[in-house]
Amino acid sequence: MRRLNIQWICVCICLGFILIAHTALAIRYEFDSDKDIADWELGPQATAEVKDGMLELTVAGGQNSGIYFGEDNWTDYRMEVKARKVVGPYFHLFVRTQEPAVDFYFMEISYNSHTTSVFMFSGGAANEITGGPRPKRPDSKDTKGGDAYTIIFETEGETLKTYIDGKLMVETQDKTYGEGRPGLGGRDSTVLYEYVEINGEGIPPTAVEPADKLATLWSELKSR
Repeated sequence: MRRLNIQWICVCICLGFILIAHTALAIRYEFDSDKDIADWELGPQATAEVKDGMLELTVAGGQNSGIYFGEDNWTDYRMEVKARKVVGPYFHLFVRTQEPAVDFYFMEISYNSHTTSVFMFSGGAANEITGGPRPKRPDSKDTKGGDAYTIIFETEGETLKTYIDGKLMVETQDKTYGEGRPGLGGRDSTVLYEYVEINGEGIPPTAVEPADKLATLWSELKSR
């Protein structure tokens, strides 16, 4: 009996860790249907479609544009994406996007200069704030169907940080924008997004995994 009780205690502890792990991320989009982006805002010359479990985003006409979501009053947050560049010389992530969507910070992965960088846009004009030499764009470890990367863009106060495949690329400071929406984008490019995760103060929490998956995990644990 004592051994059985210990087993149940272990099960409960495991479930607790599972619950924490699956609710720790504030928002996660996995692009199961067009409903996932129904209230997102497209920028100039940008088109977006959800298909085959991916968000396909195309930006044309030489625009630094994309698709934006979230709230204008979001301040400090960490956005992570799994992105695959299919076509084009650039793709971007945006943070603290203003309304209308022409003023923002963005990180760029360039296939022209083979680098990555960070810019501040004001009035549609670019000001590079990388803060030193541009780091070399890493070679993708997954090139099937275009280069794939896991990318993070993080804001905390005046500090902006970017990561590619877990490696810190740029850490810089700028105080132009203290809040604003995140976004995905590029220039003359098509990019596929497998998921977007965003976590930060004031962002309403939502569970990453549905309840039926948690029930399945509970059933599996009980059977053990």
